[in-house]
Amino acid sequence: MDKKVITVLGPVAPDEMGITDAHNHVWISPVNSPAADAPMLNQQDAILAELKDYREAGGGGQIDCQPFGCGRDGRKLRYLSEQSGVKIVANTGFHLQQYYPPDSAIWQMDTQRAADLFLSEIREGLTETREDEAPVFPGLIKIAVRESIEASPVHLIEAAVQASLESSLTIEMHTEKGQAVEDFVALFAKLRLPPERLVICHIDKRPDHGLHKELAQAGYMLEYDTFFRPKYAPENKLWALIDAMVEAGLGHALALATDLADGSLWARVGGGPGIAAFVTDVKQRLEELAYSEEYIQAMMGGNIANRLAVSNKE
Repeated sequence: MDKKVITVLGPVAPDEMGITDAHNHVWISPVNSPAADAPMLNQQDAILAELKDYREAGGGGQIDCQPFGCGRDGRKLRYLSEQSGVKIVANTGFHLQQYYPPDSAIWQMDTQRAADLFLSEIREGLTETREDEAPVFPGLIKIAVRESIEASPVHLIEAAVQASLESSLTIEMHTEKGQAVEDFVALFAKLRLPPERLVICHIDKRPDHGLHKELAQAGYMLEYDTFFRPKYAPENKLWALIDAMVEAGLGHALALATDLADGSLWARVGGGPGIAAFVTDVKQRLEELAYSEEYIQAMMGGNIANRLAVSNKE
């Protein structure tokens, strides 16, 4: 069977996704979260206008990584995709606990109940769209880990792995600057999750070239997103990391992104670089560095699209 990426408007072939931001936040409804830095991104007109800017610049897709219960709104994602022409992929799964209301149900669930929740969204549609004429289905599973296994909700990680193994959906894992990634990889191996089913996010914040090469060679996909975060010194660290990985023949394991959960980083919301900069700045820089068109297309969309694609049941 042909493999398809599950977008909010339905399945599409991986090569139809085009340039795709592998980890972003397109919409975040406000929630009663205790976190002072809880993101909110709900300026509909500005977001839509910026998605159109992204499309006009040559962008094709956006992977939205805000899960249910902490700001996800599948109906908004569907509307924004319909109106902008940008292919948006939604997710099921969980984020860091601080981004949820104190009484959020997911943090009261055991492993099986959480797995059942994730699988019900995968099979029946996102909770908030399930009664709609055309429910939105998730195209990936998002999880978030802390600085160590001991500090992380292992039972929810196990639930996500169960959902992945039963559905074939890929997991994108938020890390705390890549901390303890070796331990988490060992946990996934113990849980028998194939490396090809995991994308390790924000790991460019830990630019250990040897570690990155080992992970890529083992089959894991690495997501890099600090292009517009000066405090992480992307000029000295991120770009050198990309160069080292491509030089080692591992460009197929990279998924580039922007992770603009903070509205101040959006051009039309907060005057930041904006989501179109993924095309106008990052892609242009790759071209100036004389990377092959094949590598550019792969790192800027092809790799993540192929990683998310699942057998089409339609």
